[in-house]
Amino acid sequence: MRIQLKWNSIDKILLTVFLLLVIFGLMTVYSSSFKTENDSIFNFASVAGKQLSWAIISIVIGVVILLMDGQFINNMSYIFYAFVVLLLIGVLFMEPIKGAKSWFQIGSASIQPSEFAKLACSLAIAKYLGSVNVKIQDFKTKLYVILLLIFPAFLILMQPDPGTMLVFIAFIFVMYREGLSGNVLLFGFFASIILVIGIFLKASDSSINIFSIDFSGNYIFTLVLLLLGGLIFLIIKLFVLPRYRNSKYIGVIWATIIAIIITLGVSYVYDNLFKDRHRDRFQIMFGIKEDRKGVGYNIYQALAAIGSGETNGKGYLKGTLSNNRYKHVPEQNTDFIFCSYAEEWGYLGNLVFIALYITLLVRIIIISERQRSKFTRIFGYCVASIFFFHFMINIAMVIGLAPVIGIPLPLFSKGGSSILTFTVMIFILLRLDAERKEILR
Repeated sequence: MRIQLKWNSIDKILLTVFLLLVIFGLMTVYSSSFKTENDSIFNFASVAGKQLSWAIISIVIGVVILLMDGQFINNMSYIFYAFVVLLLIGVLFMEPIKGAKSWFQIGSASIQPSEFAKLACSLAIAKYLGSVNVKIQDFKTKLYVILLLIFPAFLILMQPDPGTMLVFIAFIFVMYREGLSGNVLLFGFFASIILVIGIFLKASDSSINIFSIDFSGNYIFTLVLLLLGGLIFLIIKLFVLPRYRNSKYIGVIWATIIAIIITLGVSYVYDNLFKDRHRDRFQIMFGIKEDRKGVGYNIYQALAAIGSGETNGKGYLKGTLSNNRYKHVPEQNTDFIFCSYAEEWGYLGNLVFIALYITLLVRIIIISERQRSKFTRIFGYCVASIFFFHFMINIAMVIGLAPVIGIPLPLFSKGGSSILTFTVMIFILLRLDAERKEILR
């Protein structure tokens, strides 16, 4: 393995934005866990101190990555993927923490392998799709990519951690960039609508009584999908030329089958894998249930904290709703850390925050597009997609537009495994980009 660091080749813009987000994140973790003026971020037994130590460890590992040869990272992709899969299997035998088997407890520290799975899948997919003569248009290629994603996603769902499992949806954008038909994205959009309808029907516990028998709303919806498929089938027969019908028929049949599988799958997962807290959160999101003092407490308190920041914010360490002194917002330094930042810095501070994240995402895409290596380009898009999905869902979750499913805000939320994973992603991309001019087209 060749060890070298070409500082002049490192993308300074991405590195600067990354460091700014890490610094703002550490400041926000400190303020959200702040109780008295005697609290110190350098107290490594405190929440903020632990996060600082993880940030330092992550950056040190990042610097080590900058010294590696890009080809070594490429060669280790499948090995790292296999290692993480073994961790995901092993964690299922651990004692549950907060109702989930998601962590390895090592002394006072805990390791969450599902966070590493995002990096592992990014490397494995980049390795596979970056291989010679592999094209996303081929059925075999699509199947292999899906298998690479489904196996760790299923293991994560078994913990259960449905929030992290949903992050794997983000890889559809990577496949689209590599040549996947836009029809797949369109199909994914309609599949998402069917998924939401299925969850809504289960959350609302809707049913129809026919001949003194109660039929669940999901089963009625399945019948509707069958009838809709039959109607489209009839329309094709009446209005499409015979030579085009067979391909259309096959498309309708597959779409109907997948839609029914999604609907019935939602019913099974909702009844058998979701905890009561997951069901309550969906009911609150859909407005079926209002529980300001129970499960819905987090969301209502988070919205109050964000609104109290107004235009200019209350000032750093002066928040009254989203810090550890008053504890109005639970999980204010993990899933709901954005409300801590918003209360202190206000609307104008939120604009700066969003601008930084947009800059990060755009810069990652720019770096990805200038690559000569398919492996680096695909990995870059994996990183951009994962950051985007986390950012979008976390903010939507905090402001009540998505259920509370435990997706952290990258580089902000407290969590050693999270900041380590996102930091390694950024530094691997920086390392691979630094040697782009050495790669022949």
